[in-house]
Amino acid sequence: QEGICHISLHCIALHCVTGTDKRRNIPLAASVPNIEMSDDGNESDADIAEETPPLPAPDAEGAEGGGSSAAGAGGGRKKRRSETVARAPSKAQTKMVHSCIVKLIVQRVEANYAEPWRTRTQSSSSGTGFLVSGHRIITNAHVVRNCTHVRARKSLSPVMFSCTVEWVSIPLDLAVLSVNDEVAFFGTKAVAASDDAPDKATADEADATAAAAAKDDAEASNPGTTDASSSSAAALASGLPLCPILPRLDENVTCVGFPRGGQQISVTRGVVSRVDVNSHGVLRIQIDAAINPGNSGGPCFDSDGRVVGVAFQGLDGNDAQNVGYIIPTTTALNFLAAIENKDDGTCEYRGVQELPFRWANLQNKSLRKFLNFDGNSGVVVTKVSPLAAKNNEGNFLLKDDVITHIDGRELGEDYTVAMRGDELMNADFLITGKRKGQATRFAVVRDTKTIEITTTLSPLMSNVPRDHDIDCTPEWLVIGGLLFVPLTCPLLSYGTAEGLEASGYLAIYDYMDDELSKFGQDEETEIILLIDILACDTNFGYDFRQRWRKLDTLNGHKLKNMAELHNMYQDACQSIENSAEDGKGNTDFLQFVFRDKSRIVLETKECVASENEVLEQHGIPKSVSPGILEKAAKERAGQK
Repeated sequence: QEGICHISLHCIALHCVTGTDKRRNIPLAASVPNIEMSDDGNESDADIAEETPPLPAPDAEGAEGGGSSAAGAGGGRKKRRSETVARAPSKAQTKMVHSCIVKLIVQRVEANYAEPWRTRTQSSSSGTGFLVSGHRIITNAHVVRNCTHVRARKSLSPVMFSCTVEWVSIPLDLAVLSVNDEVAFFGTKAVAASDDAPDKATADEADATAAAAAKDDAEASNPGTTDASSSSAAALASGLPLCPILPRLDENVTCVGFPRGGQQISVTRGVVSRVDVNSHGVLRIQIDAAINPGNSGGPCFDSDGRVVGVAFQGLDGNDAQNVGYIIPTTTALNFLAAIENKDDGTCEYRGVQELPFRWANLQNKSLRKFLNFDGNSGVVVTKVSPLAAKNNEGNFLLKDDVITHIDGRELGEDYTVAMRGDELMNADFLITGKRKGQATRFAVVRDTKTIEITTTLSPLMSNVPRDHDIDCTPEWLVIGGLLFVPLTCPLLSYGTAEGLEASGYLAIYDYMDDELSKFGQDEETEIILLIDILACDTNFGYDFRQRWRKLDTLNGHKLKNMAELHNMYQDACQSIENSAEDGKGNTDFLQFVFRDKSRIVLETKECVASENEVLEQHGIPKSVSPGILEKAAKERAGQK
């Protein structure tokens, strides 16, 4: 797992990945509807009904006996999922399912935000993925995070194939990969099958997979009479279909993957223990089946052999016993739909819809009286995203609004809603679980009047960049041995707690924690930190024990970002060369004033003279990173 940031993150992150899929325009997911609920909070019959044959379970070992289904007695009546009886799968069916599961071998090189001109040493890890429609592999984002090379090995083959990471979503912890040599990996028949029917729906894929499994059974009993490779080609062409229905509590599940401890595929079983949301407000499912390192990204099947989740996390045995988490396939379907190509062959994925407000409960009677609210449920809005309000041209939520319903569902005073009748859930999933472009309805009490606000939400810009290669990269600027960097979440996740304390991180903890909780307002604004003083004659005497400081001003000017700091320093250097003032104050000296009112004063010409020595001693290639140079040039040209 990735290192956990030492600061509590209050905001949902913005995770922006844009690009063009240069491959052919194959839809990655069928148009499967979101989970629909009836008015009483239960799943509607349309969602629960089973209109296609159940898929085979992933493993014959330990499955319940193949009793006959009770469907015949109903005269064609649609069965509820609780009435379905799973049949024991054949060896051929198990083989077909396992053929769609792959082991991923990943080499990664992580960035070093504390010494941003360097990278950490290469490391290796492994994970699991499985095939979905469109000749793609789906896995966890953390499995391929910071990767330099990824190879996939099918469970029934020793050959490894090079892959490319196409799309990543950090809040969903999902990633989609493509295989560089499709014909060698999938086979000619599988590639041809996909090319012939690129728009095949998920339900049809389920039928095709079940039919292929039946064919494999026939081949097993009468070998040599049919083409054994055709059924495997069909399975590889369609991948594993994703079930659009959340599994219920106490439902049996089976996780398949490649955990540490062996090279062969592993199967673990358990039940659904709980359904809740993660720190990003996205649905997750807790199960008691073992999920160990290496299992991440593997499929989780229900008793009918349908994929109902993607394994992504298991708690350490010191914290809890038999606690693992899977990402529901409803979330995966939304992600796959969001990254489908447009008609022009391009695609833009910006992330999940995010909560555009902060709230407080209404359990205190004095607060309810202050707001003139006499209801029994709902929450009060305490803060609103300025960018979301701007995008909605004023027709949006306001501070002190009381939200009573979201999409027609009543909010509890603790911000929970009923799901499936008897399960209380944090209401964030009503927003984060939507597909791109779907609107949200808020029922609001404002000044004792009830109004309805309908809006289409989107990912929000974070006040502090959160994810490497998504909204930030390592940047630096060295002036007279002073090392300045922008504040980012990856910077706060390096090293040990003792190292952070020694650096002075704790001295500005409250400030940074507050900044992390704010909504973003201006993408051009950065928080500049001094994180180290690289010793030289120029800065002698400023050997602060706690070096981390937030820079406020340079020569009395409040700084907007790192690019502006670089441009001001360059202006001062040019002024020294020209022996003339440029109207921006006393440029013979650089006076840095920090948030705690401490200051550092350096002579400009001494900073210039010591630059090469400092860079050479510390192995720094340049005094400023390429990203800052690019932004500085744009600011010079008046571009944004």
